[in-house]
Amino acid sequence: MITDDPGTPGNGKWENNFAITFEHRPGETAYDVPEIDLNYGVGDHIQLTLQTAPVLLKRSGQGLIGGWGGTEAAVKWRFLDEATSGVDMSMFPRVLFNVSQSSVRRGLAEDGTRFQTPFQIAKTFGRLHVDAEFGPLASTVGRSEWLYGIVCGFDVAKTTMLMAELHDESRMNFSRDVLTLNFGLRHEFTENYILIVSMGHELRSPNQPTALIGYFGMQFVY
Repeated sequence: MITDDPGTPGNGKWENNFAITFEHRPGETAYDVPEIDLNYGVGDHIQLTLQTAPVLLKRSGQGLIGGWGGTEAAVKWRFLDEATSGVDMSMFPRVLFNVSQSSVRRGLAEDGTRFQTPFQIAKTFGRLHVDAEFGPLASTVGRSEWLYGIVCGFDVAKTTMLMAELHDESRMNFSRDVLTLNFGLRHEFTENYILIVSMGHELRSPNQPTALIGYFGMQFVY
């Protein structure tokens, strides 16, 4: 899902996600093949994250082009635990940058360097899991924004969860927002191999046509 949660892998553990994702708008479709999301636990409350992806872009009337997309480096700190405080809560500062300016020129990555400092909170109510995220996004190019989202997950079985999400990015005055509705499924084949899939659609996108988005990936925990 787009909205992050406060969870961390645990001391000395890896939680790595490999996925094929797409974003389709009228006239163009972009694919991350694969999206690579590497997470390492330092202690029980710290997570180091590195995320990147090669990108393929197909526009109507043009050939397929490819290159390196944006890269994210981040540190998550979970400073409240549900077992002792009633909720899980974390902060997840990150920097998003480009390793290739040619990808920006060709439309494969966003221009500039972006900085996010969102907070996440999660609470479990029996079989219902609720995660929320809120924080600012600043960029060296363009306006600063807010990002915020909420995910509700329901355990339909011991190993299977269905999820629904609303995620939004807006101007600092909460105008001209991009609102996305997303649905997902998480299924544990084992505690080490987990399937995660989602499909969503932008409900509002003031600067361009709304997009259909999809994610199909595997999570490896070890």
